[in-house]
Amino acid sequence: MENQSIALAKMLNANFKLIDYNPPYFLKKFPLLGKLYVPYFLQQKLDTDILPSIIITTGRRMAGTSIALKSILKNNVKTIHIQNPKLSLNHFDLLLIPEHDRIKGQNVIQTKGALCFFEEKDIKKFKQPNLNKIKTKKNTVLLMVGGNSKKQKPNNTEYFELSTKVIQGVKNLNAQLIVTVSRRTPNKAIKILQSTFSKHLIDFKILSSDENNLYPKILEIIDYTIVTSDSVNMISELSTLSKPLFIFHFSKENRKISIFISNLKELNIVQDYEGNLFKFKKSKLQTNKITALQVNKFFGFK
Repeated sequence: MENQSIALAKMLNANFKLIDYNPPYFLKKFPLLGKLYVPYFLQQKLDTDILPSIIITTGRRMAGTSIALKSILKNNVKTIHIQNPKLSLNHFDLLLIPEHDRIKGQNVIQTKGALCFFEEKDIKKFKQPNLNKIKTKKNTVLLMVGGNSKKQKPNNTEYFELSTKVIQGVKNLNAQLIVTVSRRTPNKAIKILQSTFSKHLIDFKILSSDENNLYPKILEIIDYTIVTSDSVNMISELSTLSKPLFIFHFSKENRKISIFISNLKELNIVQDYEGNLFKFKKSKLQTNKITALQVNKFFGFK
């Protein structure tokens, strides 16, 4: 969510400040209270900082914060909220909502997936150490694993199926494997991946939580990517690259995410992963560029 806010600020060529703020429970649970009450932390920020002309918030839990700041600053600020707030659209000046949510309005811009905080040309600019020493074979495969969400909890069998199919693809290419996991990946699932890979692959590495900050720099040395189907963010980011992208589908897939992935398949941006990795004429997702043009047009920015 933070990365999407940063992405939009950069797209607008704005001088921005990132405020790391965890709203109080009642403001997350009842966002309309922001019309009546502004938490002390936000009051302090308004008293000590230069007043903003644009406020960007992302995610349902931050909707109340946007409403609270708008209630004080009124027409002196434009509020842009990313993702579906599940509130009346009238509480925000502009909303950026993924098109698979199927929400329309005069102040809504539908985006194809999530905004990406980097472009392919930016990857070399990230400050992490040179990664050439990590690459040991001609072909390197990156597996990005998601996990549990409110509507989906993959079982152990699915993680075992994932690992066996990844082994097949990696062996066919005589490649090395690098794996990243998210905060949503259960410990049991990580153990399954570790155990299965260690039995069948010599050259593989599951990045620790401390090493996950190598992303997106690590994409510089990757030749193929496999992503589990539960994360619109991961899929969106990798869809902006020219590298082949494959999706491993968990069962009981979120219907909205399924629609999003199906659309990417039609555009030849992704392929389903069934155990084989191959080059294909991949198109790139252009969400950032298109969205920037639409936002500038909406507000009359040059």
